[in-house]
Order: sequence, then C-alpha cells, then structure tokens
Amino acid sequence: MGSRGGRKVFHFYNSSGELENIVKFLEDVQKKVNYINLNCTVDGNFVKITIFGPRDIQSLATERLRELANRYLDS
Repeated sequence: MGSRGGRKVFHFYNSSGELENIVKFLEDVQKKVNYINLNCTVDGNFVKITIFGPRDIQSLATERLRELANRYLDS
C-alpha cells in the first residue's frame, strides 16, 4: 500500500545573512513544496524544516528543499 510515513528534519543556514533571502526561500517553499505537510521555524539565520508524510513524497520534497536552499541561502 505504499511507503510508510514519518517525519524528516532539515536544518539550513542562511550564509548570505540577508533576511530577504529567507523570505524568498520560504515563499518558494510554500509555492513549490505544497504536496506534503511541513513546519518551518526561523531563528536568526537558521531555518528548520520538518516534513511529514510518505517516504516517497519526502524524497521528492527533500530534493526540492535542497534546490531552493542552494538558490536562496548560500552566499
């Protein structure tokens, strides 16, 4: 009946130091990773994202999150 669900936690660091980059990152996460439940927490330059759902969907979300983090959070 498919992969079992669970949760996965990601920690990203905004090495650019720009708040605007975190905002753009979160806006794109909202637009492009809307097929899985997730929770985001921002503390300074640190972003913590927890995703919940089936493992195959988590895998897809993981790729998308890493792409977006590379685009917006790396200096």
